[in-house]
Amino acid sequence: MTVDVVILAGARNKGPLKEVSLTEHEALIKIADIPMVEYVIKAVKKARYTDKVILVGPRNELKENLNEEVDQIIDSEETLINNIINGVKAVDQNKYILLITSDIPLITDGIIDDFIITCIQDDEADIYYPIIPKEKNLAKYPSVKRTYFHLQEGTFTGGNMVLINPFIISGAMEILEKAIRWRKNPWKLSRLLGVKFIFKFVIRHLSISEIEKRVTKITGYRGQCMITQHPEIGFDVDKPSDLELMREKYIL
Repeated sequence: MTVDVVILAGARNKGPLKEVSLTEHEALIKIADIPMVEYVIKAVKKARYTDKVILVGPRNELKENLNEEVDQIIDSEETLINNIINGVKAVDQNKYILLITSDIPLITDGIIDDFIITCIQDDEADIYYPIIPKEKNLAKYPSVKRTYFHLQEGTFTGGNMVLINPFIISGAMEILEKAIRWRKNPWKLSRLLGVKFIFKFVIRHLSISEIEKRVTKITGYRGQCMITQHPEIGFDVDKPSDLELMREKYIL
């Protein structure tokens, strides 16, 4: 079984990276003379369990700057929710599609395959979201600062891709859009669950199974957190220090 992929590359360079790059869109910031999104495209295309690749971003700029081809480029809009909807409309309606951001240049085909096949073997949820143990992240990237959240099972950071059943997009769009937008803000994410869960989150008594059950109750669809051993999924380049580290890695 293979899945179609939607790469979200429409974010404008309005955050901390603007200090070190004048590129209008973050996806086109270069690492070793290659646009950041191109590393993601290469990994997705090389993966065994991926099929059609849709890129949602600044269409003309992407065409001018990319060497890697994709099946389709869709012009991005100002809102993340519209970009997700438009990307999903362009893929074949298989049971699952992979939504992935354009700012994780360390991602590899092997990591993508491992995530997809692990989720598909479970084949019981509608949304699969990767979380990475803090110790795994620190062991591989000790100098990188990430946002962590504390659960009963341990301390984790969130990933930058999700495997999702495209047929539920319209029904779960609001919570999905907020989950992606707030993926670096555990406090805001906990607010999606309700007051009781905010309290349990604060005192570190909230469990993964409680989150999954609550998501199912709120949306009507089953969500599942997938603990992954690949910190590359969570290493998004969103600060000058991240970009400097990437440039050092690829130049060396």
